Amino acid sequence: MSAGLETAYDADAPLVPRPPRPEAVGDAEWIANLSEPARYGGEGPDRSREERATTSDGAAAHRFREILLETQDLQWVDKTLAGLSHKTLWRNEDTGASITLVRFMAGSGIPDRHSHASNQFMFCLSGRYTYLPTAVTLTAGSFYWNPRGSLHGPTLAEEETVLLEVYDGPHYPTQPSWYTNPDDAR
Repeated sequence: MSAGLETAYDADAPLVPRPPRPEAVGDAEWIANLSEPARYGGEGPDRSREERATTSDGAAAHRFREILLETQDLQWVDKTLAGLSHKTLWRNEDTGASITLVRFMAGSGIPDRHSHASNQFMFCLSGRYTYLPTAVTLTAGSFYWNPRGSLHGPTLAEEETVLLEVYDGPHYPTQPSWYTNPDDAR
């Protein structure tokens, strides 16, 4: 199994109360307007999990409603690599796909060359983040795609940097040595 997919889906995760129905939406539509059963994690799903359900193959899942996150109100969570923190916005617990805000403090970075088990996409919101061997530097407004299996790194945040990071599957083929907590590789 790929790093990051070992954590079991929490079928007993807390549910949220149904929010008030907007005036523009009828009662029947509001009651029925939930997602297909899915196994999602992260801040968005944690704030919109309304019903317990099962997937078509019988796995425990939930149904969700649309939700808006004000990311500036979310707390940064430190990873075990010094200078790196994140805000997990959404994750598909079955495939490992995810959307996360990551923050590198000035002087921090990923210490080793590595590859990913899926495509990695990053959009730089602020700062300056450099891939040292190739001198590829992300600055505010830069979009970066690292195709699955392509070696890259090490990296250096030349200043505090915030990136929107998207993976279309699991992050790593195995847990990288710079993380001591397996959840950090998710």
